[in-house]
Amino acid sequence: MSDTNKKLTVFLDYVGRTILGELSSEDEIKINVKNPVVLSTVPTPDNRMSIQLFPLFFREFLAEKEADVVISYNKNTITTTDIEALDFRLQAQYAQIFNKNNIYVPSGQGISTPENKGPDVIKLFDE
Repeated sequence: MSDTNKKLTVFLDYVGRTILGELSSEDEIKINVKNPVVLSTVPTPDNRMSIQLFPLFFREFLAEKEADVVISYNKNTITTTDIEALDFRLQAQYAQIFNKNNIYVPSGQGISTPENKGPDVIKLFDE
């Protein structure tokens, strides 16, 4: 996600989930979103809110683990927003999920760096 030309979009799907993803293309009928995630808020014990991002489809289920997933949404079943800019921390969480060098690590669990190996990654399948 270091490419600044990637436009993230935010909308509500037909069941009321907040969806965040890279706008792939759109026309008058549908919107195509690459690597969409559900934005979830979870209360913490200290009465604050924590943000978690969960992919709509985990890359671990794909034959090609680094492939992108594009999901099409009918515009008549979603609620769009006019959000043009997102907080850098939310963008960083999204970018970390789809970093081609890592498999999915739930957001809010820290970002791995060479100095800090980060959380243990739980693999869905043995490779």
